[in-house]
Amino acid sequence: EEMKRIFIFTILSLCIVSGGKAQQIDYKTTAFNLFLNGKISQWPWVINKMVADPKLQDTEGQLEILTYYYGLVGHLMDVGQKKQASENLRKANELAMKLYKTNPDNPLLLGLMSNLTGFQIALSPLKATTLAKGMMNKAKKSIAKGPNDPHVNILYSNILFYMPGIFGGDTEKALQGYKKALQTMEADPELKKNNWMYIQLMVTIGVVEEKRENYVEAQKMYRKVLELYPEYAHVKNVSYPRLLEKMKG
Repeated sequence: EEMKRIFIFTILSLCIVSGGKAQQIDYKTTAFNLFLNGKISQWPWVINKMVADPKLQDTEGQLEILTYYYGLVGHLMDVGQKKQASENLRKANELAMKLYKTNPDNPLLLGLMSNLTGFQIALSPLKATTLAKGMMNKAKKSIAKGPNDPHVNILYSNILFYMPGIFGGDTEKALQGYKKALQTMEADPELKKNNWMYIQLMVTIGVVEEKRENYVEAQKMYRKVLELYPEYAHVKNVSYPRLLEKMKG
């Protein structure tokens, strides 16, 4: 009953009616709030609305949609929903290939494509031998074309962080890229506003520092997230308690 109420409230708050006409949905804010409240599983609803929106048929709009697919597939894999992850990855790849035909040098697109390939490898590790080289090439091209774009830096660093060393992985270099992205975002309030990738970036830096056993640095990051977004349950309930356990040990 409670869930039903929340869902109806969400739908109502999306369809803000003004003068009898439904206003344009603010996709970014809606997706951000769902992310913050641990409801990324409702993102397909937002994505479908975006796909059908005539205002988002240009490259920029399509790239925005692709970014949400990237976030959704990553989430579905984290929670072990491989079937849904594969299905959404298929849709994301179709959209990416369509965009690639006309935008082969777009740094954000190249970064997203390399990450989608990373998901493909994670879902079917046997494909690593055939896919890893193309993935690294796209990742390197993305950072060469957009060295100062924070989102490109995040996507490039993901590849460096999650790939084994034999495929070109490099944790130290990944951390540098993540920190560069964070600096860029911190310097521009517009980049931080309602940006789920900003929160995820801080969490990721925490995870990398945790992996390197720099617990004090990790703690700084998690605390920062909790101060800025106290309602973000993932850090409060999962990351931070896990870190505190390690710090006791």
